[in-house]
Amino acid sequence: MPQMKPLEEWICDSCGKIVDAGGGWVEWLSGSATAAGPHSFRIVHHQPSCHRHTHAFDRADLHLTAFIGAPGLQLFLSMLDVGPLLSPSVQPHQPEMRSFVDTIRRLHIHYYEEARQYMAEAQSDGYFGDQNEVSVFLPETCKAIIARYGSAQRA
Repeated sequence: MPQMKPLEEWICDSCGKIVDAGGGWVEWLSGSATAAGPHSFRIVHHQPSCHRHTHAFDRADLHLTAFIGAPGLQLFLSMLDVGPLLSPSVQPHQPEMRSFVDTIRRLHIHYYEEARQYMAEAQSDGYFGDQNEVSVFLPETCKAIIARYGSAQRA
């Protein structure tokens, strides 16, 4: 069974320890220095030893609570497009999609954060053979991965 509290606890991308919403931070590079768009999203503890982008010119960051729930999802969506009311004809720079989408999944899909630790092992076992791009990330799939592969780690 899952050990982490879904959508309440995450794994710090720096130290690997559990971080909760109260002590968590999301950092990324805005891409303003390269015009590449937001990239290198990370969930970390709000302490200097866990921050990677501290000295980057285009560092951007916010408290983790800003990214959870409906307001957090809207914050992510605004990085894709601020909308026609604010910018009728201009498209923003696109974020680097892999880390962007993975961060959204980590903050919004139940059980994904814990299951992602075991996904490489599950993939090498052929666990995803009959899954599609949607079912792989569904909460029930994530929970099953934790039950199957997480129990081996705890034994």
